[in-house]
Formats: sequence, structure tokens, C-alpha cells
Amino acid sequence: MKKLVILGSTGSIGTQTLEVVRSLPEELSVTGLCAEKNVALMEEQAREFHPAAVCLTDHAAAEELKKHLADTDIRVFSGKDGMLELAILPEASMLVTGIVGMVGILPTMAAIKAGKDIALANKETLVTAGHLIMPLAKRSGVRIFPVDSEHSAIFQSLQ
Repeated sequence: MKKLVILGSTGSIGTQTLEVVRSLPEELSVTGLCAEKNVALMEEQAREFHPAAVCLTDHAAAEELKKHLADTDIRVFSGKDGMLELAILPEASMLVTGIVGMVGILPTMAAIKAGKDIALANKETLVTAGHLIMPLAKRSGVRIFPVDSEHSAIFQSLQ
């Protein structure tokens, strides 16, 4: 069973990833979810998928989410440090990077160093730091899978 941490769980890549998890419950589970500040949708996702931890990078939103999830055993992280902590959860086997911009670089690198495979939908990570990411993945024995349509099309063309 693949245990996923999803960065950007409330965005289009994240919600589509969760649809795939719903359709393959015997093959995929969610161990971590991260978004910026959508408290309502994050609470809904957390209650449905029962991850070990969630993160909202907006500190005030994370504090509100803690109150909403107080009746659960789900840990709530906040900020960029919380996102990094989520990316290396010991129980996770794969990081889905569905967040926009260069903010995806550090959690992706942390996950690679922790031996997590990467499902990458964030082109900025490779455009700006590919010279760091790819050798690190190779040294760590980590696989990087393109999951956005443009990335996947190029990947499939190269096969």
C-alpha cells in the first residue's frame, strides 16, 4: 500500500489525487495533507481520509483548524516548517507535490532525503532546482513520477 502525503490537497491536483485514492482504497491511503489556508475543505478532507497529520501554511488558519479537529487524534502543523515536517512523515512512502511555485523545492528535497518517492506536479521545482533535485533523487534511490498532464506527456514521449 502506498501511503501518501499530499502538498496542495485543496487545489486541483490535490483534489484529483484524493479522487484517485477514493477509487483505489486497497492500494492507496493518505497519511498527510497540506494546504495554504482553506480550513473548511481541509477539515472535510481530514475527516474523510483520517491522515496522521495535516498542515496549513497560514498560521492563523492552522490554529482555527486545530480547534475544528480537537475531537480527533490528527496532528495539525503550521507554516513552512510544518510542511517540511509533513513531507518526511516516517509512515509516508510518497510525496505528492501539487503546490504552486518554488515553495515546493524544500519539501521535495526533504522527502527525497528521507527516501520518499515523489509524484511531481510542480514544474518550478525542476525548472529552478532540477540540477539539485535529480542528482539527489539518484543518490537516494528515489523515483520521481510526473503527474501533471504536461509533465506526463513529456515523460511518456521519452519512454
